[in-house]
Amino acid sequence: MLARRVTLLTFAGLGLAFAASGAGRVSVDRITLPSGFALEVFADDVPGARSMTLSPAGTLYVGTRDKGAVYAIPGAAGSTRAGKARILARGLNSPNGVAVRDGALYVAEISRILRFDDIEARLERPPTPVVVTDRYPRDRHHGWKFIAFGPDGWLYVPVGAPCNVCVPPGPLHETITRMKPDGSAIEVFARGVRNSVGFDWRPGSHDLWFTDNGETGWATTGRPTS
Repeated sequence: MLARRVTLLTFAGLGLAFAASGAGRVSVDRITLPSGFALEVFADDVPGARSMTLSPAGTLYVGTRDKGAVYAIPGAAGSTRAGKARILARGLNSPNGVAVRDGALYVAEISRILRFDDIEARLERPPTPVVVTDRYPRDRHHGWKFIAFGPDGWLYVPVGAPCNVCVPPGPLHETITRMKPDGSAIEVFARGVRNSVGFDWRPGSHDLWFTDNGETGWATTGRPTS
């Protein structure tokens, strides 16, 4: 039986329950896996790596929560070891979420969604990003965002509560919102979501499953209406 390969994208300050060796590499031999699985380091030059998305062209885009940078790893699809990561942008405000649509890379900052057009052809000289929208709250507490395009073609963007336990101070707090790719028609898709840090759609049904990093840590579903 062939081992199922689990690749690891390592970064500074990962915070997992294993040690890093002297060169900054994760000591993967200290991780216990189920029978039939294997673990290997895929990339170790992406400090602060947080959210990831793989483009149709096979480029892995990586956002960061605290480093202000966005990376690209070309040729990641089908590879067992990443090539050198390229820095697409620096100095951004917690550019955690990344998503790809129609050849453009979308990046979520705390209060803005940016778009890097024709990104696959411009990895060496990334373009100045277009501001898709800057209408989101500026709270840093639970303000970093995971984003993804849904089967309806809209971009889904969560907005966390700027506190641990409180009444939401604004109409967009504790929600999952969605918008058209051009930033128009922003609307609330789900309320009462304290801080979603990941979601995906069930194939075939279009049901949205999301995590909620809240007091109870539950997950639930919803279905796009259009």
